[in-house]
Amino acid sequence: MTLPPKKAPVREAGPDAGPGWADAPEPAPAWDPGWEATPVQGGLVRHEGPVSLAPPPALPGAGWLRSLGLAGGAFFLLVLGGGGLWLGVTLDELFARSALLGWAGSALGAGVVGLLGAGAWREWRALRKLKSLDRLAETLKETPDAAPPPRALLRWAESLAERLPEAAPAIDQIRAATTLGEARGLAAGLLQPVLAAHVAALGGQAARQVFVATAVMPAPALDAAAMALIGLRLMRQVAELHGLRPGALVLARLLRRLAFSTGLAVGTEMAVEAGLEQMVEGHAAKLAGGAAGAAVAARRMARLAAATGEACRPF
Repeated sequence: MTLPPKKAPVREAGPDAGPGWADAPEPAPAWDPGWEATPVQGGLVRHEGPVSLAPPPALPGAGWLRSLGLAGGAFFLLVLGGGGLWLGVTLDELFARSALLGWAGSALGAGVVGLLGAGAWREWRALRKLKSLDRLAETLKETPDAAPPPRALLRWAESLAERLPEAAPAIDQIRAATTLGEARGLAAGLLQPVLAAHVAALGGQAARQVFVATAVMPAPALDAAAMALIGLRLMRQVAELHGLRPGALVLARLLRRLAFSTGLAVGTEMAVEAGLEQMVEGHAAKLAGGAAGAAVAARRMARLAAATGEACRPF
């Protein structure tokens, strides 16, 4: 006779029961309200929107250009205030000596103040033009291609027709465009080549001028002065071609925009100049050294014209 197997004794779970028993009651899950306030780092990629791999934009900092601008503003305020005080003292002395001299000095001072005011008005209008161009560029970046073209783009294109009569057919087609994408394509295919051709012609003219100037100048300091004057004149011509009114402040802002691209080109130009100096040695270097430097300077003028044209266009 076979006896049934004995069952293992079952131990009731009590307050002193250790972990691991099969019959031990499982603890009830607890919810901590603080978990909702704790940000969760990482996780799966959400497909509701596109993933951007671009780094966050850098915070604006006070660079050396801004510091120079503040110093220049303080110097201008000092000169303006000092000039006003000097004018007042001078007029007081002139009136003390003679009424005729006082009124003559007043007329002279009024003429000087009027000329300064006219210059400030021109600079303000030029800055307004440049700021409107910057706003148009931002609008073109943010507006979708299916939207109608903004009126600022049409006004900018119509302003070019006054200086470029050969661009009138392209401007008429841009005016008839119904979407921004169509207007952008017409501007890139029809209007931009006309502007690029005129900019290249201005750059070639400045390149020939700076080639002759640097080839005949007896001192490097005079070469630098000639290049600076011709370069500023070239930037003014290109800005006027694109509908701007370039004054001193506008040229300064354009130079600030071109500083980064010019700095990138410095390394390449220094390498080219070093290669030319190694190629022409001895007596040949004395004969061709000036021509090589003039060729490099002419190439810089052509590059400056192209970069200024890109800075003056909203697209």
